[in-house]
Amino acid sequence: MMKALLLLAPLLILSTTSPAQTCREVVRDASGRIVQTIQHQKSSSGFTRSIVRDASGRVIGTSTSQTSKGGFSNTTYRDASGRMTGSATTHGSSSGFTQTTYRDASGRAAGSATTHANGRSGKRTNYRDASGRSAGSQTTRSSNNSIYGTARDASGRLTGTSSGSGKCPSVVSVPRQPTRAKK
Repeated sequence: MMKALLLLAPLLILSTTSPAQTCREVVRDASGRIVQTIQHQKSSSGFTRSIVRDASGRVIGTSTSQTSKGGFSNTTYRDASGRMTGSATTHGSSSGFTQTTYRDASGRAAGSATTHANGRSGKRTNYRDASGRSAGSQTTRSSNNSIYGTARDASGRLTGTSSGSGKCPSVVSVPRQPTRAKK
């Protein structure tokens, strides 16, 4: 269950306005191979639905998020059969930090992430596992209609990259929990 949660948590949730807006994200491992693609679509009602596919294009899961104006987000993750595999709750703050708490399908704590601004158009997310140990980090930056991410493990080694195109910038971060922290 934890493995499914970790694979399905998307890198980002879009903060956009009118009708439905989409972003396509490509996730690569450290060697540059595509391991996932994620299609994010935000509706005018504030819901964001993400469809996660493996490298062969097969749907392996979905997530649905609801974001409020105060920066609070609830995300639910499901596997390809529709079974709930976990959840994430994100709280924003006036100082620019966001705190995300991940839970498995049983409601047990599965880790956390703290995100803060990193330069004018970037963010840095630091991950911790359920016991509070560092589980790596991710740095993201946006440029025009694209977003780019670099993931590192707890020792600082590169573990993967991601890039998104479409209506991607303007991001409220619900960070993708690192797969290397799986149990």
